[in-house]
Amino acid sequence: MTMAPIVDGFLCWWLRVGRYRWSKLRRRFCERRYLEEPLPTVTSLEDIANRLGRVTRTMDGLLHLYDSISYPETTWTKKKDDCDGFACLAAALLPQVGRSYRPVLLTAIVRPVRRSHTVCVFRASGGKLWLFDNASLRREDGKTYAYVAALISKGADRLVCWDVRDPATLELKEFHRV
Repeated sequence: MTMAPIVDGFLCWWLRVGRYRWSKLRRRFCERRYLEEPLPTVTSLEDIANRLGRVTRTMDGLLHLYDSISYPETTWTKKKDDCDGFACLAAALLPQVGRSYRPVLLTAIVRPVRRSHTVCVFRASGGKLWLFDNASLRREDGKTYAYVAALISKGADRLVCWDVRDPATLELKEFHRV
């Protein structure tokens, strides 16, 4: 008997439930002090990319599963975070540039787990989905979140599951097991 179905089941649970409960707890007890810190002022998508470029990318820790999604103020104040922090910060800055962008967080859990990734996705003109991938603005031609999930999971052995979340509340909008 192979362990793959058990591990995949755990990874799906982690993405659907565990990660966000853990993130909310960490936010409440470890990051509240950062909420008073101001975010930078931006005027364009390129300006957001430049601000994100001032943040150092760090790796997730043990098994890549203790990870939590930080407040954007935490990421900006500390000037370091993993892909989730970049995505949350980008999502928090986008409304300064345009209210119509409606950013979301899209996370793809892949095998090997260390290649799992989160990006900030938003609708650009023409309905195309563009994304902030860490500090890079990627102008893509995709029209669906499934396209973006496939795009960010390229190079991995296999896409296990992916979700779409509201960046402010972490509320689930979509979940897909592949």
